[in-house]
Amino acid sequence: MKRRLLTQIRAEWRSNIWLAIELTIISVVLFYIVDFLWVRFTVINEPLGFNVDHCYRVQFATLPSGSPEYIPDRTAEESNRDILTILDRLGARPEVESVAMGTNAHFYNSSNSGELLTVDTFNTGGAGMFLNRMVSPDFPKVFRIYGAHGESPEKLASLLENPLTFLISDDAFKPVYGIGSMREFIGKDFSTYGGDTIRLVGTYSPVRYDDYVPRDYTRSMMRSMPKSEYYAFNELVVRVHDNMDNDFAENLMKDADSQYRVGNYFISAVDSFKDIRFVHQRSNVMVTRFYFTGGAFLAMNIFLGLLGTFWFRTRRRIPEIAIRMVNGATRGDILRRVVGEGELILLLVTPLAIVFDYQIVHLQLNQPYENAYFDPARFAICVLLTLSFMALMILAGVILPAVKAMRLQPAVALKSE
Repeated sequence: MKRRLLTQIRAEWRSNIWLAIELTIISVVLFYIVDFLWVRFTVINEPLGFNVDHCYRVQFATLPSGSPEYIPDRTAEESNRDILTILDRLGARPEVESVAMGTNAHFYNSSNSGELLTVDTFNTGGAGMFLNRMVSPDFPKVFRIYGAHGESPEKLASLLENPLTFLISDDAFKPVYGIGSMREFIGKDFSTYGGDTIRLVGTYSPVRYDDYVPRDYTRSMMRSMPKSEYYAFNELVVRVHDNMDNDFAENLMKDADSQYRVGNYFISAVDSFKDIRFVHQRSNVMVTRFYFTGGAFLAMNIFLGLLGTFWFRTRRRIPEIAIRMVNGATRGDILRRVVGEGELILLLVTPLAIVFDYQIVHLQLNQPYENAYFDPARFAICVLLTLSFMALMILAGVILPAVKAMRLQPAVALKSE
């Protein structure tokens, strides 16, 4: 049957060549979309390494100098004491489980700080974006960050008590040196870009930047500051007990003026991390929807194009189908022949489409994943998904006109012959 189909395809090469070109172009475009969505959904489903459920960002500010309540000539020591007072009062609220501070440290953040760490002949320079999270010790407790070897958030918090120590993501040296774990470096002294010497006291499981940035680009460290310098932090985050989350932001703002107006500081807003996450990722969500919609639109065009093409072909072949049925061909034989023609043309153009697909990844026009634009397994999966989707669209576009043609009685189909 395949030989007869090839003979028929060769006999109608003028019309089939345009169909083959159409299928090749659509296949290459669809491969790009499938590859993008594969990377995007793979990244989304990677472990985050943190948890922001029941977490809030408490925004604080200072009174303007022209305010009648402004206290002039406030020293750094007094300002720091005011911040510690606000922290203590927040921590004493019955709803609050943990409270921490940081500088450009919380997740779903448009700002960040970097660092270069060096130990012996190793450094973090090749790790891509290496983040430096300057935080207060309870930061792991607020976001429920766990150690790479099972340490609890409470244990990590206790390790951060000393400002001369730090924690690091367990895969910090993996991109450059292939070192899968930083455990062997625990207890060693590292040099910072600024010339400080700090000691590694623990590692934590890799934490992502947000839902869409892969962990290859979010390797990081956590380091605390002395309590005497908490006034330099610009973020304040809290975790609320799971069963006490209702109206927390509203209740806190009601008490803000009476309980949390300390020195020149006041609480200006309380934002749920659910809202912070939504705002931070809005553009990524829109891009994902755009590609998904583009893929759906392309699929609909494939379906309608193939439906029209094969509808015309099948209508033109009704007498041929009738003759085959008169000569003993079953409806299944006819259906397999009509569907097989479209699928065979797809198989014939697939090698050429794969060549173009490879050029896309070779020229790095696709999305990187795990610091690579090409991975044999990923490439094969995306090619197979593209081929399977194209085959389904051909089947959907062919089967309707084929079934309609088979329902005609041979005598009716041949009356004009």
